[in-house]
Amino acid sequence: MFPVLADKNGMIVLDTALQGMQDAETSFDSAARRISQEPPPLPQDTTSLSDNAVALLQSRNGFEANTKVAHVADRMTKTTLDMLA
Repeated sequence: MFPVLADKNGMIVLDTALQGMQDAETSFDSAARRISQEPPPLPQDTTSLSDNAVALLQSRNGFEANTKVAHVADRMTKTTLDMLA
């Protein structure tokens, strides 16, 4: 009746969004871990707070963007199903 490829393409969009959210979470956790580590006894700043703060913000923005992609894919699927009903 309908090609199977249509379903697979929809799943690819959701898989891509999920992978993006997982990558953003991993990046966020890494930056948070670097920030929370105790500073070394030397006067050198081996962990740049501003660099890690930027990494946290980038992770948050990436997660939000991928969440929006997942919501759009969900709405598109619902609309398609409504059209077929």
